[in-house]
Amino acid sequence: MRAIVVRDPGPESRLDIDLVRDPSPAPDELLIRVRSAGVNRADLLQRRGLYPPPEGASPILGLECAGEVVATGRDAEPEWLGRRVMALLTGGGYAELARVHAGSVLNVPPEFTDAQAGGFSENFLTAFLNLFLIGNLSTGGSALVHGGSGGVGTAEEILFLLGIKLHPDNAGVELPLIFTGPAESAGYFRDIDRFLRATLGDEVAEHYEIITGDAPAVARAMKRAVKAVRR
Repeated sequence: MRAIVVRDPGPESRLDIDLVRDPSPAPDELLIRVRSAGVNRADLLQRRGLYPPPEGASPILGLECAGEVVATGRDAEPEWLGRRVMALLTGGGYAELARVHAGSVLNVPPEFTDAQAGGFSENFLTAFLNLFLIGNLSTGGSALVHGGSGGVGTAEEILFLLGIKLHPDNAGVELPLIFTGPAESAGYFRDIDRFLRATLGDEVAEHYEIITGDAPAVARAMKRAVKAVRR
């Protein structure tokens, strides 16, 4: 199969397309014909030689992908065969074929494109894990998200806003999200704003603020937020 491989990991690294051996699924794994793969910070670090893959993982970049199941291990459910799936990987997503544990795979919703599915799992499943399985966030709770402009942070914010939209009891929530960064990040946050409005409706904009290049304004907004939490 073809795969994207890293040559000379480090500051002078480059990416090449090369022929490598096809992977074979272990008994509890699935084999996916990859249609799209996400790009994550770990991939960038691995390319620079700063993030070695876990023991036993593929040396090929790629921690998430989407595609079609083309083979199943002997202990995996055969019903997976032929399904469109998205998956969390320990590596190997930047290739035509990727093997993955069957427990790390989800069906792709029919309205998702391959590109959307390929970039979903790492951010949104991590966000769900952090907020609800580890953080036990529930109705009436609050969460402080650091690094909110990163992939997982943005996913956590979208899940928060989706919760407001889906649960009418949350409609009057007083604590807004605050998207903030340097002036240079204004374009990025405009894109986030358009995405949120397109997916959740214009009314969701009532629950967040975008402040760029204005540290005093951020401080004032945070002060209001802290007061709201204390109430």
